[in-house]
Amino acid sequence: MLYKTLPPPTHLEPFVDCVWILAAAKDDGDPEPQIVLPDGKTELIVHFGDAFLKLEGRTYERQARVLMSGQLTRRIMLKPTGEIGVVSIRFNAAGAARFFDVAYDEIVDRVVDFAKFEPAFSAEIHDRIARAGSNDDRLAAMIAVLDERLTQESKEDVFVRQACQYIVRSEGQYSVQDLVKLIGFSERQLQRKFKKQVGITPKILSRIMRFQKFLAMTREANTLTLADAAAACGYYDQSHFIRDFTRFSGMSPMKYLGSSHALSDHLTTPTGPALSTK
Repeated sequence: MLYKTLPPPTHLEPFVDCVWILAAAKDDGDPEPQIVLPDGKTELIVHFGDAFLKLEGRTYERQARVLMSGQLTRRIMLKPTGEIGVVSIRFNAAGAARFFDVAYDEIVDRVVDFAKFEPAFSAEIHDRIARAGSNDDRLAAMIAVLDERLTQESKEDVFVRQACQYIVRSEGQYSVQDLVKLIGFSERQLQRKFKKQVGITPKILSRIMRFQKFLAMTREANTLTLADAAAACGYYDQSHFIRDFTRFSGMSPMKYLGSSHALSDHLTTPTGPALSTK
C-alpha cells in the first residue's frame, strides 16, 4: 500500500493541512471495513480507483467518485471494493470555506457527492485526476485546483479561521469564553459563525482536538496509564475522557487500542508522549 502526504505551499498553509494519496492493488479476499475517526477537518476526496462502500445503518452503500467529507463527530466505516486509488485535500478546520461555498453545518457526519454542490467542477476534477500520469501529478493537480480557486471571491470569515487556529494549536484547551475575549464576537455570534463555516461548535472542535491528542499519544512507546493520558489531554477525570472517546470512536479506549485501524492512523500525527494500556 502506498500512502503519501504533501504539505501545502506556504500561501495555502492557512487553509490546508495537507494533500494525500492512497493507492493499493485489489485484495483477493474480502476487504476488512476501515474505521475513520473525527479529526476536526473537512476533505475534498477524489477516487481514481474503485469506489469505496460506506456503512449507512446496517448496509454498505457505494460512494460517488468525488466527495466532500464534512466534520465528523462520530466514526464512519468504509470498505474498499477493489483497487484503491484516492487523492484528497485535507483542509484545516475552517479552511474549506475559503474555496467552496457549502452549508458545512448540513454535512456534519456525512460524506456527500460533490456533484450535488458543483456538478461541472466535480466532473472536471475527476477527469483531471484520472488522466494524470503519476501519483505525484495527481497531488499536484489537487494543489492546482486550490490555486485556481484563490482568485475567486471568498465568503470566509478570517476571525473564525483565527479562532480555529487557537483551538487546534492549544490542542483543545481554549474555552468558548477564552475565544470570545480573543476574537471579540459574542458567544452567540461565535457559535453561529462556526456552524456556518466549520460545521460544528467551538466546544465540539476542542473536544475533538483533545481526542486527537490522545490518538497521537497512542502511537508512541508505552509509558503512560489511561488516567495519566486523560489528564495530559485536559480531561478532569478518566470517566469524562472515556465518555468522549466512546462517543467519537464508538468503542472504549482499551478496545480501540486492541483493534486494527490502519486507515485511521493515517489521519493522526504522532506528537504526544507515550501511552500504556495498564
